[in-house]
Amino acid sequence: MKQVAEDIYEVKLPLAGSSLKELSSYIIKGQEKNCIIDVGFETEECTRILQEAVDALALDRSKTDILLTHSHRDHCGNLPNLYQQFGRIRCSAWDAMEITGQDPVSREAYMENSFLKCGIPGKLLEYMPPQSDISVPVPPEKISVAEEQDVFSYGRYRFRVLDLKGHMPGMIGFYDEGAGIFFCGDHVLNKITPNIGYYKEGDHSLANYINNLKKIRNLPVTHVFPAHRGEISCLSERVDEILEHHRERLDEITGVLSAKPMCAFEAAGKMTWYYKEGNFQNYPLVMKWMATSEILAHLQYLWEQGEVSRFGGPGETYIYRYGS
Repeated sequence: MKQVAEDIYEVKLPLAGSSLKELSSYIIKGQEKNCIIDVGFETEECTRILQEAVDALALDRSKTDILLTHSHRDHCGNLPNLYQQFGRIRCSAWDAMEITGQDPVSREAYMENSFLKCGIPGKLLEYMPPQSDISVPVPPEKISVAEEQDVFSYGRYRFRVLDLKGHMPGMIGFYDEGAGIFFCGDHVLNKITPNIGYYKEGDHSLANYINNLKKIRNLPVTHVFPAHRGEISCLSERVDEILEHHRERLDEITGVLSAKPMCAFEAAGKMTWYYKEGNFQNYPLVMKWMATSEILAHLQYLWEQGEVSRFGGPGETYIYRYGS
């Protein structure tokens, strides 16, 4: 555990088996109430490290809330080990639906639709490992839904909720304007860019992500604390780098499509990648799906902008052609 600002502590939680290596969880210690931002995987090690940090700071668990930036497993997975001892769980409405098990679309149906729209052969679904982010649903009565512009007070800090959807439909951040402290979750990361995938028709993942990058680019900040890869030294510069990355990806995709119409899976196989020496064909199936889902989100963006044509109905794979 390391103090990173007044009354703010970073606790690094190991993410066994993940290329991300670790999650930076943050504890804010107040006089009356405290909070923890994101809680890691559901493992004995993550639970032990977090509980030891809480004990070292002499926090009253019943007066310590858990704030979630979003409901990916490395951020919310450990809730089943923690929610009974701690205070409220504050998260977006979308994530509340996810962690309480109230999503009307089953994970199986979501994966089937994702494979279909991407153009990944459906027979490969049986080889996909389970994609559940939380093993046991959290009781709805433990949840307080956080909406943009809500303000939560913990000690000297007043954190305003920012809608940061893009990486996930329910992504939020927490910003104290007076102190210039911004907890951005996975919205802005050093060295890597968050996966911007396709969720369902009408989600506009990449458009939302780009708009929300621009929204926070010029925030007055003294500290920007992400969930991975260390503190952001210059928010505006890092936002500009990520925006340029996506512009380059969009240009590369239109170049790939200029050869012939194709689905996202075929296009992904022709793109430049850096994971595992860039050989897409050698990627594990989970990585192929994540990469293809991101290409699909970019293709959807190009289609929404009128730069490509799209063919395929509700029960069909989407095929894209360069030009209108």
